Amino acid sequence: MQTGGFTETIWHFIGYLHIADSVARTQVLYEGDPGPPLEPESFVPPSEPLRGLAFDELASVPTRINQPLPADPGSSQLFVSPHSALGVPTKVLSAPPTGLKPLPPHVENFGVSGGFRFTSREITVDYRGADGEGLLQIRQINVASDRDLVTSDAITYSDGSVVVPPELHLEGEFAALVDQANDIAPDGVPDMMTALHLGTSDVIAMVSARDALWAETGSPNPDGSSAEAAPVGRIVDGVAGAPDPYVPTVLDSAPWSDSKPVVETTGTTATHEVTGPTGGVATLVEAGLNTQINACEIIDLNEAVGSMIVGGDYFYSRGIVQANILVDNDHVDIAVSGALDPIVKTQGNEAHNIADFITHESTIEVRGAAATPHWVVDVMNGDFYDVKSVVQFNGLDDNDRTVQAESGVYFHLETGENLQLNLTKIYGIADYDIIIIGGNYHRSDWIYQYNIMLDPDSAKLYSTAGDDDGSTTVTTGFNSLTNKATISTYDATAFKPLQDVHHDLLGQLAGGATTLTPNADWDLYGNASGTLKILYVTGDYYDANVITQVNFLIDGDQSIQASANGGTEQGVAAGGNSALNEAYIVDPGLLSTSNYLAGEAYEDSMLIQVNIVTDSDTVTIHDTTTLVPELVAFAEHAAQEPQHDCPSTPVPDPAQHDHLTSNILV
Repeated sequence: MQTGGFTETIWHFIGYLHIADSVARTQVLYEGDPGPPLEPESFVPPSEPLRGLAFDELASVPTRINQPLPADPGSSQLFVSPHSALGVPTKVLSAPPTGLKPLPPHVENFGVSGGFRFTSREITVDYRGADGEGLLQIRQINVASDRDLVTSDAITYSDGSVVVPPELHLEGEFAALVDQANDIAPDGVPDMMTALHLGTSDVIAMVSARDALWAETGSPNPDGSSAEAAPVGRIVDGVAGAPDPYVPTVLDSAPWSDSKPVVETTGTTATHEVTGPTGGVATLVEAGLNTQINACEIIDLNEAVGSMIVGGDYFYSRGIVQANILVDNDHVDIAVSGALDPIVKTQGNEAHNIADFITHESTIEVRGAAATPHWVVDVMNGDFYDVKSVVQFNGLDDNDRTVQAESGVYFHLETGENLQLNLTKIYGIADYDIIIIGGNYHRSDWIYQYNIMLDPDSAKLYSTAGDDDGSTTVTTGFNSLTNKATISTYDATAFKPLQDVHHDLLGQLAGGATTLTPNADWDLYGNASGTLKILYVTGDYYDANVITQVNFLIDGDQSIQASANGGTEQGVAAGGNSALNEAYIVDPGLLSTSNYLAGEAYEDSMLIQVNIVTDSDTVTIHDTTTLVPELVAFAEHAAQEPQHDCPSTPVPDPAQHDHLTSNILV
């Protein structure tokens, strides 16, 4: 981990998640009350081998926003619908879902063996109204305008008026970059501005339309192209398995920075100290170095149950869309005298997209539902929604104008270095042992990440440092745009076909049967506590997680510096801006092989990574005989070299005429 770098951005934000043993319980058989002794061949209760569950650890974080868990109202009402305030329509079915077999005629659960009457095991079933839906929508927005102006009355035009760089208006140029970003996503995928406005109802509509097209045409894409699978593993700028790219540091942009650490090692002890200002004569400005960060993590364990039965089709789409757009057209004009060799760095920009598709295959086999004597079934009449939508946006307008004249002191301006930060974590955990879906199962995980940066900087410097110990350094590059996204899933290989015993079970539950005859062929996850919690949805089930992260930055800085004395340090850092989007979705699904599907399974994944960088710079370094108009008057009044036969002329002290106005928000 690089101190101060992007790898430290949310180190405190990502920990480890361990699925509790209460979810992965060892199964036991329920023997019931002891009955009369039976002959060996008369009645043998089914024997079900028990196997424990084992899971890997998942990424987690210490700071969390807990999703509310379903309540346990204990209501006797059979069917309930989502609250009307959610604004999401529900589908009310007047009859059980199609494909379910009718309730079989009642059969007495007893028999006769050896002249003795005995009673077989029974499962009692209680029904309640489901109350565990979740429509979670979070929006985090930072918008700031920080147009700083600093002037000096020591730098004037020939008519005596103070030099003030004209204010830049770059809204039109930035709007063109936004249009460019909107054209990146293909048809069928929300563009950047649409993704920025996604709410839970929009996500449901998007998933429904995509899956309907998928089932009808065999393709989720409007152009009819086949569903594809994104490369598995780490992909950096389209290259699988590439190492992490370099991220510029503060010292790249501002080598004079007083945050440079000094490490002194004595034996096994390392002491870190921070150097202060040099104490010399300097005119320094840091107009860039702005930082924008969006960080979000969703850990969705709501569907991480032991068993699942789907009476319709299964749809699972996941995708990552990443784009960086940077325009960094800089203009640098430096006039020096003598042998002074200015250092100018206008390049060094970094734009990278990093995506991880991680799939953990689960091969756990569990049984035991037939041995759990008490089932509690929460019934949702209609569609069930577990939808999470997070939108994070940073917008910053930081067009700074600075004018500095050397006045024999250490003059260090910091007009940039703004910070915008959004952090979110959502954690949901399953409240059920088994989920039964009468309709279709719609599952979706999507991450949209965009960075757009417009950084046209201008620096004009004048120095007569000559052969003295002076220095002139200008950096306008070293901007960093990074998108990092991870979608991690835990799933069994595939659904198994729905068997006749499952049709019979679904029919009995749809008919409201209060007692069930155990059947080991169900092959469903059981519960050692003696009570099995089941969610029964008569309609469709929507399980969607969507994260949208966008950074907008306009940073057109204008800097003017002038020095008429030797031994002066000049420094302009107009670049060094950084924009980071970092998102994680951890979505365990089918944790065991005890999952059954009546219809078809549709799965696809998509990865889009785009970097568009325009870096057209103009750098002019010349002697003091040619000056830009803003510095002509200063040069004329600057100290001249004394003649051998003439007395020296005193040099006016610009510090007596210095005037500063900074931190003006316009």
